[in-house]
Amino acid sequence: MYGLGESSDLGAYSNCSLSQIRRGIESYLKENSRSSVSFKSIVARENPIEQFDFLNTRFNKGSVEIVDHGDHYEVDVTREIKRSGRTVSGSFAIFNHEDTQVWTAFTAHGSDFFERGLGWVISKCEPHISEFYATSRDLETVLDMFSEAVDYNSKIIVTQAVAYSHREEGEISYKTRPYPEVFRAARDGGNYVDSVLFKSMSEDEVNLEATITRDGTTKLSSGNVELYFNYLLEDYVSFGQKKAELFTNKERSRDTGDIQEIEVKFANPVFQSTKDNEDLIGALADLSRSSVTVYHKNPYAHISVLDFNDGSSCDVFVTDSKTVKIVPSYRGSTNFLMRISDKLYKDLDESAVELTEQQSYGVEDFVGG
Repeated sequence: MYGLGESSDLGAYSNCSLSQIRRGIESYLKENSRSSVSFKSIVARENPIEQFDFLNTRFNKGSVEIVDHGDHYEVDVTREIKRSGRTVSGSFAIFNHEDTQVWTAFTAHGSDFFERGLGWVISKCEPHISEFYATSRDLETVLDMFSEAVDYNSKIIVTQAVAYSHREEGEISYKTRPYPEVFRAARDGGNYVDSVLFKSMSEDEVNLEATITRDGTTKLSSGNVELYFNYLLEDYVSFGQKKAELFTNKERSRDTGDIQEIEVKFANPVFQSTKDNEDLIGALADLSRSSVTVYHKNPYAHISVLDFNDGSSCDVFVTDSKTVKIVPSYRGSTNFLMRISDKLYKDLDESAVELTEQQSYGVEDFVGG
């Protein structure tokens, strides 16, 4: 079940709870020191299970079976990979974080099932399900919060970090060092941290070894399972919920024409020349399953973006050297708006990005009196 083997801690499959699964994870990791449990957090305005079940009507060479366990769902996936003809099968658990739009799925099956089983289910349910996007600053803050919550004597040591420079290749570092140094070095070099593998230690004892990334993927390798679920994961998903709240229900009103703006404010002056505006255009044009129309690029930028997933669209404006405004149209899904903001972080600048909701405007605000 969920790749955790026949652990007695899971009890009867028909009456399996999350608390039992946590004990099962702890037993599994102790018995399999080289294994890990992988987690994927997503944003969904409604229960995603209906979308999972709908996949059975869309694909002939695959099946998705769902069992409701009360506090979580069990999802069994079997699918044939077209190019190779081989079959991928396994199961994952998925649960909702209370009072949020964030759900987390997890499995102990290997990377093949995580990517081509669990990941396939999620990708095929877009835009009803949105990827979870964090910034490297979010990751650092999560570790700050975790360090404070666990023990003021504890220390967090990064053993592997992946950092990217904007629009360039990534760099993997295996240098062992305190986590603040990793994020400071990335900022000083104009980079962003994409993922970190770390150990939380109290004196010489490791109380948690885990990985956190910008794309909603976390991994538990060893240590206290309750620390992971109650602190690290909960702190991590809080950033996804903040973005979900900001990007949800931002479409232009069909009744009044009211417009809601989202402002992306950078700490550094990103737009100082026509070349910088062209970089913005290039970043948006690189979005998958979308197209752009450029209205202006000198001296200011005005771009329209259309999403082929669900017909969402928006206008993007550069209003000063540090600010981009996103103005959704009559259809502007959470998934679409989150994808745009994440693209801006990755390709332009991530330093101290501030997302703020601007006041609503009506048609009369744009018509002279």
